[in-house]
Amino acid sequence: MGHSTRYLGRLDINPVLSEPEIEWLRAYAELHDPAARGYDVPLNPRAARADEARRTGTTAEDVDDPQVRTPWGRCDWRPCVEGCCLNWREVEKSNNAAQWLTHLVDHFLCADGLARGARDDFEDFTFDHAVNGVIAAERSDTRELYLIRAVDNVITTETLVRGDRWDW
Repeated sequence: MGHSTRYLGRLDINPVLSEPEIEWLRAYAELHDPAARGYDVPLNPRAARADEARRTGTTAEDVDDPQVRTPWGRCDWRPCVEGCCLNWREVEKSNNAAQWLTHLVDHFLCADGLARGARDDFEDFTFDHAVNGVIAAERSDTRELYLIRAVDNVITTETLVRGDRWDW
């Protein structure tokens, strides 16, 4: 049994994303199904690093880079087709929005993007975007209501209504 969170709103991206950035980031958001993987960025970089460690005979700690760790779960956020904002994909069991949005900004959008120079795929990325906006969120299990804000690439949350307490 799990919970879902519903989201309303968007985060604007300025300047708008280029076509290669839009295409790659939209595909990245769909990589929750490993069988559908069509890009070389693994859904779970920790697992990929563990595979690399097994192949090379090093330990996972030797090759694990905290900068490329992804948040728990899948990425339910992608740019719109015009590349002007990040939108929720409206899927069930969607959670961890603030962590995923921070990951997307920190790795692929901001000036100091951690993916810069990591692979040839990112040659067309400009790493010069500012993300700003507000998203309202409501958890299905507790009815907690909160805001996710982006101000110049910094993602924060603010609780508006505390969730119902569950006595398990």
